Amino acid sequence: GIRVPTLVQWSRKIKPGTVVSEPTSQMDIFPTVADIIRAPLPQDRVIDGRNILPLLGGATGPSPHDFLFHYCGGHVHAVRYRPREGNVTWKAHFISPNWDPGTTTCGGPEQLYCMCGGPEVTHNDPPLLYDVTNDPTEDRPISTDSDPKYRKVIDTISKAVKGHIESVGNVEARLKALNQVPRPWMQECCNFPFCDCRE
Repeated sequence: GIRVPTLVQWSRKIKPGTVVSEPTSQMDIFPTVADIIRAPLPQDRVIDGRNILPLLGGATGPSPHDFLFHYCGGHVHAVRYRPREGNVTWKAHFISPNWDPGTTTCGGPEQLYCMCGGPEVTHNDPPLLYDVTNDPTEDRPISTDSDPKYRKVIDTISKAVKGHIESVGNVEARLKALNQVPRPWMQECCNFPFCDCRE
């Protein structure tokens, strides 16, 4: 996730106390570990993650990601954009949860999480834009009318979203109800048909 603390320890390569403030993602673990063990990345698919070993090693510079796409269900809800120049990370919200008034929670105490679609969300037109470097809690959206950066940044992000969506192929939904049905015949068993291992 984004803004989720991660701890890494490798005293020969990572200086103790190193802090990385650039946007990274869980997707970066695979290509970073592949680089560490000198394994080639698969060439038969797109790998969205990036090698962040230089950042972990103390390199200065921007995130290896220009864009990070935030999905909820099958829809892009928000996008982080880290331009190569400057030190600002932008975040555009195309779809937002309908928060309970005065909170950042959805649906009251009986609902454990926010929904991804339907009447539970708002499609932001125009999109909400935040400078998350200087406004990490996303409390102050950039004005669509008075800030000249708004249109340029939103146009850049919108173009990236269009290209991203065109590049993503259709895959079977892994969390559909049928995939949640227990299948004991597919579980490993040491003592069939009882499936209890004594060794």
